Amino acid sequence: MIYPKHFPRKSKDISLESHFYERFQKEVSDEFTIYYSLTLITPDVPMREIDFLVLSKFGVLTIELKNGKWRQKKGIWEFYNARAREWQLVEGKSYTNPVEQAQNQRDYVREFFKNHNQLENLYPPENYFACVFFLKNEHSEFHLPNDPNFFVFGKKELEGDQSLETILQNVFYHIRETFPSSNIDKAHQIIKKNLNFFKSFHSDKNSEEEELFVLSKEQFKLLEGIHKNERNLVFGSSGSGKSILAGELAIQFARLGKRVLLWQGAEPLYQIWLAELSHLPEKENIQLVHDLSEIGEMNFLHLIADGIEDYLKEDPKKVIFPYLDSAVWQMKNWILFFDRMFLSKQSALREFLNHCSPKIWDIRKNIRNSPEIVNFANSLLGDFSEVSSLQNATDVQWIKMDEDISDQIRWSLGYAKKVLEIETDEIVILYPNAEIFSELKIQSSIESLEVRHESVANFQGLEETCGILIGFKNWHLESTKREIADTVLQIRSLVCIFYDPSEETTIQTILKKGDSGP
Repeated sequence: MIYPKHFPRKSKDISLESHFYERFQKEVSDEFTIYYSLTLITPDVPMREIDFLVLSKFGVLTIELKNGKWRQKKGIWEFYNARAREWQLVEGKSYTNPVEQAQNQRDYVREFFKNHNQLENLYPPENYFACVFFLKNEHSEFHLPNDPNFFVFGKKELEGDQSLETILQNVFYHIRETFPSSNIDKAHQIIKKNLNFFKSFHSDKNSEEEELFVLSKEQFKLLEGIHKNERNLVFGSSGSGKSILAGELAIQFARLGKRVLLWQGAEPLYQIWLAELSHLPEKENIQLVHDLSEIGEMNFLHLIADGIEDYLKEDPKKVIFPYLDSAVWQMKNWILFFDRMFLSKQSALREFLNHCSPKIWDIRKNIRNSPEIVNFANSLLGDFSEVSSLQNATDVQWIKMDEDISDQIRWSLGYAKKVLEIETDEIVILYPNAEIFSELKIQSSIESLEVRHESVANFQGLEETCGILIGFKNWHLESTKREIADTVLQIRSLVCIFYDPSEETTIQTILKKGDSGP
């Protein structure tokens, strides 16, 4: 079986790729699945195009075709430039010779499957193979490395009587243990998703925004019920539309001529709301505050609060009642929006509010994030129970940090911008705090790329299309998992997560336990 089912005739065929495509189609049985011209598009490595990728119950094989003439001279590889009529070194490439190119491709394929398989190898490392088809050389012309998983086939072997099926069997001949068809199925799903993702993302993004508006209307069904109750507690996670509901309710009450105290605890959202309210005719009936100390002598009828989770942890008599006394909570109308994690947790404020007999609302539907991002958040938080309303294919990408983080960030940005057509202003780099960001020593590199970067605290309450997370440590801690979950739920479509190699085992456990991941 070969993909695509028909050779793309418009592509340039300077390496006899169509000839070998037809041979694979005719000579290879369904025991092998062949992919032609597969481009690995992931932010953790530079883009790589593989001439042929072979999947089988024995393992994975990458094949590189070389239709030019090559030679080794004192250990140095050169190719014959027919146009210049001279032997030349390979320049401007990430490899210096076909052997190095093929071995790198093998390693990239292994990492690619691992990236999309909960950071676990789809096949063991020893079951990944690479080979080069030299169409104008014999393999005896080269001194090859001692690599049991690397093969070279020359002109005589490729033009002889043996079929490509036989050649593949020669590669895998020593494999005694085979893998179930589920491995191939999983690999096929990963490849299919990768290919479909970047082709459809840009058009899907526009339709998603239209769908998001409709889904927001669905969330507003809660408004009818909230209007019928004097006191309400609304629980929902990031992406559930709590802030949208809070703002809409404030405007609705204000339109009815009712005085509203709108309390927004998240600084970024407060600034946005402050700018938005200045243009609304209802602004005279809405007093917007960020800190309780801003509350004056306003005589309000409705209190609407969002982003005030930190106050749940404090004694209300010390931090809230001096500005909003107990009589306000017992006699006024109020609607408080909290994160779902506090639905089952008790606190001094929650205990007091319960005595006011509020109506409890639980928003489970996520109207902002892709299914994979929501599933990843669920795996971090355990019994999170949030459900995504979106259907488009988006992604969580994993990047194992190496010494040159700046290059890896550049690849991630290139992946988002060039492949997915995400604009630079739709991307934000997020990190736990300024101290960690300083330790990473990447500020000058990021500034040269002209991409935004924010600490988690400064990004609280905001959202973006693409987020690059970097600098998060101690994944085994509940506080870290909570922080990462809250952060990824602020990203609508694509999350690139940089992680330290020492965290890999912990992350694998999290993803496996949650049955989630990229």
